[in-house]
Amino acid sequence: ATMVTAGVYLIVRSNVLYELARASGVTVIGNLTSSDVVALVGAATALYAALIAFTQYDIKKVLAYSTISQLGFMIAAAGMGAYVAAIFHLITHAFFKALLFMSAGSVIHGVEHGHHEAAHEGGHDDPDFDPQDMRYMGGLKDKMRATFWPYLIGALALAGIFPFAGFWSKDEILAHANANQGDYTVFLLVYIMLTLAAMGTAFYMARQLRMVFWGKPRSEAAECAHESSRLMTIPLAILAFFSVTAGLFNLPRFGGTAVLPQADLILEKWLEHALLVFELAEEHILEAPHTPTSLQIDVAGISLALALAALLGGFYLYRNKPQTAADPDPTQKIPGLWGFFGRLPLNTLYMRGIVVLFNRFTHWLAGPFEWAFWHDFVHDRLIRDQFVAFANFLANVIDQYGVDGIVNGLGIVTARFAGWVRQSQTGFARSYALSIFLGAVLLIVYFLWPFLTGQ
Repeated sequence: ATMVTAGVYLIVRSNVLYELARASGVTVIGNLTSSDVVALVGAATALYAALIAFTQYDIKKVLAYSTISQLGFMIAAAGMGAYVAAIFHLITHAFFKALLFMSAGSVIHGVEHGHHEAAHEGGHDDPDFDPQDMRYMGGLKDKMRATFWPYLIGALALAGIFPFAGFWSKDEILAHANANQGDYTVFLLVYIMLTLAAMGTAFYMARQLRMVFWGKPRSEAAECAHESSRLMTIPLAILAFFSVTAGLFNLPRFGGTAVLPQADLILEKWLEHALLVFELAEEHILEAPHTPTSLQIDVAGISLALALAALLGGFYLYRNKPQTAADPDPTQKIPGLWGFFGRLPLNTLYMRGIVVLFNRFTHWLAGPFEWAFWHDFVHDRLIRDQFVAFANFLANVIDQYGVDGIVNGLGIVTARFAGWVRQSQTGFARSYALSIFLGAVLLIVYFLWPFLTGQ
């Protein structure tokens, strides 16, 4: 997640470059500036990834495509010049998406333990069972309450339901797109796509909640599932708290008046020094992007109403389905949804048009041109052979004659000296007595010599 959100951060940090490009009127595609392209790509990504999430059964894949969709919101905001809104949504999204992923891990943990418990008690061991497949879940609301409530809070925050954190950050992005409709036609398209993506977000979260927590257990694993330990559920409660209150980081004004002075546009004021575009605007070098600071009641009301409608529609559509893991998904009746978004044609196009061609090129590059010539020549001749020659020199010359020569030479000298000294040890007492006598005479002569010579 750090790698992908880094793109949002870098675009925001490059705000001056994008605003200069917008102010210069330089276009890259037709009449679109680079910022317009960024906004359109972000909005299209948000909508496309949300529709893909409709067709996923893996509980973590739904959240993964949801992450891609929410990153689209952030990129679209940055492309429109709503840099504070982009960072605001990045922060709030960090809380409730971390909550959802960790809650999903708790669900998987509980279902997998239920699967083992069912098998241990003599239940049927389904070889196709996947603890991450939502078709094998259901009815976990009463079995895993400490996981369900944080999951519900994270889902409502992601769906942008008032008063959770996602509502404030998502609404700020939509408000910016709506406020600039009169200036840029592209903003209207961005606003429509983001609004539809927000509806899709509420719908696939309703689908996930229904399939995982409501209804009857659709497998013995779900029937035997149990709550995770406090080691897993306490962090969920902490993240749930911030998923509710993180909207205070940049709480908008109502009618131009701060409702909570302590939480009045905290993030915007904090980012003033990082967003150089506002400093340049004060010096009349650039025109600062128009950013609404008050809550746009009409935009917030429309987005909230559509999100609630999608949420309730999802709950209604999945109220009795699926009954078993083998039942088809109710959305499969929508023409083209599963055929297009379920099979991910863009992934196929990407694989065939880019990955396959790139692999063929690299295989050719790894043939005679690279591996048999440059790589082998440089590696074998200039690196390996020189290293082997140097290692042989160290082993045959330095080690043999230097290190071993010194060590062995000291041993030879010591052995020869000891052999010479050993010759004086004859083993006869008369030889030792003669040696003592001669030694005593030499000592006497040494001490008496000054007196004998008169010195």
